[in-house]
Amino acid sequence: MLTQARLEKLPRGALRIEYEPEVDILTIYLQDTETALSNSDEVGTGIILNYAENGGLASVEILDASERYPPGELAAASVDELIDLKTASRLAAIAPVTLRTQAGKGKLWALRLGGQWLTTRERLQQYVESRSRKAKA
Repeated sequence: MLTQARLEKLPRGALRIEYEPEVDILTIYLQDTETALSNSDEVGTGIILNYAENGGLASVEILDASERYPPGELAAASVDELIDLKTASRLAAIAPVTLRTQAGKGKLWALRLGGQWLTTRERLQQYVESRSRKAKA
């Protein structure tokens, strides 16, 4: 399970999710995408864990992803640099409880991973801009 402590130890930009429709693979990078890999292990049908040379889990690949997830979810799955809502709160100067509430209501795009709400800088910016448009109206 990915915890807050684990998230804080990840290098900037390391946590990344990519969907490649050409090969129908969803990849979750837990280390830099350029990390040298030492070995892989198929832990379930079409679920591959890739390990870095230092022994840590570098990425998870989900083969035949379109058979496992609805197309809309896959299209939205490619995200760069997930950030927790505490970090998002500091960046946007919005209370963390407000961001959690808005994420729960679906007004701020976020996903729950290991009990932790995560979003991206881009989605946070979209949310902030939507708030300022509503304030002007």
